[in-house]
Amino acid sequence: MKRKKAAAVIAAFSTAFLLAGCANAVKSGTEALEAKDYETAAAEFQTAADDEDKKTSAEGYRGLGIVYYETGDYANALEAFRSALDNGAEQTAELYNLMGVSAMQTGDYEAGLEYIQSGLAMTDAASGDESADADLVREMEFNEIICCEQLADWENAKEKADEYIKKYPDDEAAQKEAEFLQTR
Repeated sequence: MKRKKAAAVIAAFSTAFLLAGCANAVKSGTEALEAKDYETAAAEFQTAADDEDKKTSAEGYRGLGIVYYETGDYANALEAFRSALDNGAEQTAELYNLMGVSAMQTGDYEAGLEYIQSGLAMTDAASGDESADADLVREMEFNEIICCEQLADWENAKEKADEYIKKYPDDEAAQKEAEFLQTR
């Protein structure tokens, strides 16, 4: 399973807040997150999550999710990301990828697969400048294979692994996965 650090998401996260002029707690939380001061970041994002304004609350939950993700608390990360969406956070491929990896890390490969596929669908629908970066798509496609494998959906896992290797022939981990899947 590939687990990309959320550094790119943090950068995008902070830019979005600064442009949107969200609450000070979100700004402070983002700054603490960038400094890897997770305790302060969590406290600031919790303040934002408790705000009556839905947009501020959604961004607070998204920030909490990233803090939990970065610290390896995947169950709480997933819960926070779900709360972010429930409060109207923007649905992005990056957010669905973080949710997918968090679900996978907790052993819920069915939910992980659903989130990964939702994120991939968003990248398929995007075009031009709106498309997700290639590394994110690659990570989600690899994790889709792992989810299928963990769910014992051998045919889909094999098919996705073959497609992946055609796109990324240099990925040694995927080649090993494909070899393993041929035995199933």
